Amino acid sequence: METWQTILLAIGGNTAVLAVLGFLGKSLLEKLVARDTKRFESDLKAKSDAAIEHLKGELQLKAVEHKERFSRLHEKRATVIAELYGCLVEMLSEAESFFSLVEWEGESNKAEKHRVAMSKLVEFFRFFDKNRIYLPEELCESLENLAMKVHSHIISFGVYARYREEGLNDHIRENKEKAWNAGWDAIKNEAPKARKLLEERFRDLLGASA
Repeated sequence: METWQTILLAIGGNTAVLAVLGFLGKSLLEKLVARDTKRFESDLKAKSDAAIEHLKGELQLKAVEHKERFSRLHEKRATVIAELYGCLVEMLSEAESFFSLVEWEGESNKAEKHRVAMSKLVEFFRFFDKNRIYLPEELCESLENLAMKVHSHIISFGVYARYREEGLNDHIRENKEKAWNAGWDAIKNEAPKARKLLEERFRDLLGASA
């Protein structure tokens, strides 16, 4: 009996030791896992914070670059609008002079005024075509429509401007008068309205509306 008791005690003691070791191992493992988890969470937060700060820096840089590009674009647009408006005013002014019903002594004749008016039209169209990318499409269409109407009237009346009045028959003289009056009416009545609308659109683009 004593031998069996010794064996049982030995087995029971080892089991207890194993149980204690198992408990201690489990506790240690849990502590190691908890420590590694905390370290992982800390590292992850540090990396996340660094990534967020980096992203903030990039976004700020992009915002500054966008602001600078917008500023340069606005300056370029302002320059284009100023020069384009100057071309428009000169073109309309020469067209008005060409269609004027009153001619003063010492003024250029109609043939010369026709040449100058056409030259200003060409200057306007060249500048407009090179810089239309800076303007909204709707505004481009309005400018183009106005210029084309003026061009059409200058061409129509210009056909007769090269000839002396005394060399025209009644039919040609009548057509000349119609073309002349139509051009004058367009310049004095239609063009100012269109020009006013264009001026308002220019001010809107420049942020100078009242």
